[in-house]
Amino acid sequence: MNLNLRFAFGIVALMGLSMTSCDTFDDPVIGVIAPCDASEAPAFEPLESDIQRILVEDFTAHQCGNCPPAAVKAAELLAEHPDHIVPLAIHAGELASTNVDYPIDWTCDEGDVFWEDLEFQLNPIGRVNRLSDETNILVVDQWDAAVDALLDASPAAGLQMAVDQNPSTGELAIHVHTTWFEAVEGPVRLGLLVAENHVVGPQLWYPTVDPPGPGLVEDYDHEHVLRGSVTGAKGLVVAENPEAGDAHQECYIYTWNDAWDVAQSDLIAVLTSDNGSVIQTLAIHITE
Repeated sequence: MNLNLRFAFGIVALMGLSMTSCDTFDDPVIGVIAPCDASEAPAFEPLESDIQRILVEDFTAHQCGNCPPAAVKAAELLAEHPDHIVPLAIHAGELASTNVDYPIDWTCDEGDVFWEDLEFQLNPIGRVNRLSDETNILVVDQWDAAVDALLDASPAAGLQMAVDQNPSTGELAIHVHTTWFEAVEGPVRLGLLVAENHVVGPQLWYPTVDPPGPGLVEDYDHEHVLRGSVTGAKGLVVAENPEAGDAHQECYIYTWNDAWDVAQSDLIAVLTSDNGSVIQTLAIHITE
């Protein structure tokens, strides 16, 4: 891939259909997640079908003047395919550092993990379903083709998700149900990421890019900003060699970070195979 001229624009699970228990999971990154009360879990019915949703990750930074057009492209993809696209803006790299003009730190540990996954670390750059081939790292003008190639794909799994809020404790009970339509070899991980919308802060936007910007935008509206996770960046193992017809349900208790506006935030479930590629994803608003 020639990047020289295009840098700028460029879910331990118990298997079976009737599983409803909620477990405590261990992970070397995040330790033990608090168990939830299975009696309070919603009764999901296994899905008969689902669409293939597509995670579009935009590696961006507030001191990257070439980055706003990538956000524009992500917004266009979402508008064109609202049921299929799950956008995520990951602030990472040197241009995501803070100073007097850019005082707000939009980075997080999870974003740093994803940044280290990249063979080429630059802003803006993207991934589409984290495919483990030559399309893993994409400049912006390659996102359309990568998305188009996945729109009609038959998903190996379907996801359902629900969130119960406890305003008195600030805790969320997050329920995720997976139905398998195809067999998948190896361990499968489920990551739960938090993305916040409409967070305002300075952003550099060069007048020379397409679309052009005014330079420094003091009140730029940052969308789909990765804020953190429930499960750690790469998630927790929730299945081993699932077969078609299997189904399982997980529940996680998460204490909300009051620095984030829950009314403007989404939970993104990312189901990944052993090689890290996205099997299925789903985003829901935490509050409706």
